[in-house]
Amino acid sequence: MENTTAQRVHPFAITHDDLRSEADALAAEQAPRRFAILALDHDEQDGVILAWGPRFGDGRVVLTGETAPIRGTFGSLDSALRLFRYGGDTTYVTWIDPAPEPIPED
Repeated sequence: MENTTAQRVHPFAITHDDLRSEADALAAEQAPRRFAILALDHDEQDGVILAWGPRFGDGRVVLTGETAPIRGTFGSLDSALRLFRYGGDTTYVTWIDPAPEPIPED
């Protein structure tokens, strides 16, 4: 006769604290990286923040306008930057958090 009421112990059981540490490390690794999009006018020697946003691990960005009336989600930072390429201004991205790793191409 076989005892079917006893629970099997999983050989890879981890403690609550270890699981919490792993989850915290995953969150830190996958956290979106914040950036700002700025425009510089070299003739006027002036600059302005156009928008803020986070970039997620899959490349998506979410923009919120600072001086530009924009709010939206974009498939990539490059696609979001197309909105800001105009005139003689120099538009660039500055990273608030460490710049994310490049996304590998398929």
